[in-house]
Amino acid sequence: MQPGETPLNPGDEGPPDAPGVGEDICSACRGTGIVEGQRCSVCNGTGKVLQGIGGG
Repeated sequence: MQPGETPLNPGDEGPPDAPGVGEDICSACRGTGIVEGQRCSVCNGTGKVLQGIGGG
């Protein structure tokens, strides 16, 4: 990771500035950031993940 880069969460499909990537609600915690009383390991507790969008 380069200085100044945003670290990715395990559920992210790409960096936030990548073409074709957009923010979505985490499917593991359904946007709450919590699974079974613990911080969601997919989104790292943010409730959001970066997903590939579009395509062709």
